[in-house]
Amino acid sequence: MAAESDLVFPAKDRETLAEIAGWDALRLPSFAASDFPLDVVRFSGSASPPVVVSRARRAETLKALPATLRDRARAAFERAERAPARWGLAGGRALELGQAPLVMGVVNVTPDSFSDGGLAFDRDRAIERALRLFEEGAHVVDVGGESTRPSTTAYGSASEVSLDEELSRVVPVVRGIRRASAAPLSVDTRKAAVARAALAEGADAVNDVSALRHDPEMAGVVAAAGAGLVLMHMRGDDPRRMQDDTAYAHPVADIAEALAAAAAAARAAGTAPGKIAVDPGLGFGKSPEGNLALLRHLAAFRTLGFPVAVGASRKGFVRRFSGIAEDSSAADRLPGSLAAVAAAAAAGAALVRVHDVADTVRFLRMSLALSRPAPVAASARAREEVR
Repeated sequence: MAAESDLVFPAKDRETLAEIAGWDALRLPSFAASDFPLDVVRFSGSASPPVVVSRARRAETLKALPATLRDRARAAFERAERAPARWGLAGGRALELGQAPLVMGVVNVTPDSFSDGGLAFDRDRAIERALRLFEEGAHVVDVGGESTRPSTTAYGSASEVSLDEELSRVVPVVRGIRRASAAPLSVDTRKAAVARAALAEGADAVNDVSALRHDPEMAGVVAAAGAGLVLMHMRGDDPRRMQDDTAYAHPVADIAEALAAAAAAARAAGTAPGKIAVDPGLGFGKSPEGNLALLRHLAAFRTLGFPVAVGASRKGFVRRFSGIAEDSSAADRLPGSLAAVAAAAAAGAALVRVHDVADTVRFLRMSLALSRPAPVAASARAREEVR
């Protein structure tokens, strides 16, 4: 289990390396600018310190390690460099993963979600919003009936949602969307009964913000349906209290180890590895600075061997570091949300969960176009046209 949560941290420069090393009080030798980029391998549950590995001399560095650590480091690099090609869904379907993250659109059937509470708190409006998100380019739509915002001064007191209430919010919406569209649907819930009912109505995946810890039946429900599963990290299993403690011994490794344990539990219950995605849970029991650290080092989560999902859209830390007021509009938060999407894409995230689907899809299309060098023939034609 420990080896499966070993992590590879890419370090593009001295500042990045210093941050990574600081978490483990690792003493570093001097590195020239030409030595970068480097990688830092952190061995979970081991007394051995992290190892700094030059990409140009990886084989030589790993060969010098004790055999057990050498094998673990090699396995960690293999997982980090093996980009999952698909995310499996119910019914044998799958979403193909590519160079840019897929977009998961948000439909909150709630009166009190922190960013859009009430906008779709009605069956017909929620269905209409979901179908519109598909038209705007969402690859999957995530339907939730319980606000997972914290109880804070900024957001007010969140209320507990009963099972019957959550079912009455979610199930009719999933049923209505599925009657109108065959596009992929996920249900955002911590409750196994809600997941079971939504999957029976045609949902393809479950997005569990508690990573299977809230309801002991959830793992079995997902496995029995053959559904896709997003395991998200949250401090505790009650969103109302998740911000009470945002301190971690290690701001990335602690979260990765919890996600690795959740993935092992899902697999033990019968969910295939190819149907699991992991999400570090930005804003869920994290400090503002902790969220930034997770985004900066998001690539390390790829070492777990699963597609990485990220949801930064409109969250409080986006508002804070964008320099806008607490009562800022959703539109004011869009530039910061897109900056977070850019960071996630650069780190190799497979899924981004967003409210502003059309803007995010356009942003990612342009980013992907910029990252692709023009073919030689096209470049030659362009030079001829200039002449």
